[in-house]
Amino acid sequence: MRKSIIFLLFIICAVFGNQSCGDAPIDDDGLLITDRTQCYMSMFELMGPDNRTVLVSGTVIDTVNCTVVATAKFGTNIKHVKPYCSLVTDAKLEPAMGVWTDFSQPCQYTVISGNRKVKKTYTITVAVQGQ
Repeated sequence: MRKSIIFLLFIICAVFGNQSCGDAPIDDDGLLITDRTQCYMSMFELMGPDNRTVLVSGTVIDTVNCTVVATAKFGTNIKHVKPYCSLVTDAKLEPAMGVWTDFSQPCQYTVISGNRKVKKTYTITVAVQGQ
C-alpha cells in the first residue's frame, strides 16, 4: 500500500511538473526566458592559478558606460586568470566566464537580459599594480 501511494505521488508530480515547465519559454542554453529587461553586471572578480583573488580593492563597474576597471596585485600574470562576475537576476553572459583568459588587452563580455531582448557589451580592463 505504501509503495502504491509513493508511486502515485511520483506520477502526479511528474505529470504536473512537466506541464508547468513545458509551457515556460527556454533559450538555446536551456535557461528560462523571463520578462525582465534589466541588464547589468554587479560584481567582477579575477582568480589566479591558486583559486585566490588577484584583484586589489577598488574595482569600478560603470553600468552606464558598460565598463569595468580593475587592478591586479603586483606580479600577477594577467595573461592567465579566470574571470567571474555577478549579473542581475535572469540575465546571462556571452562568452561564459570561469575559463583561463588573457586580460593583457581589454576583453568584452555581453550581458543579455532575462527577456533576451536587451544586450549590453561591457569592456573589462585590468591593470597590474605598480606597473
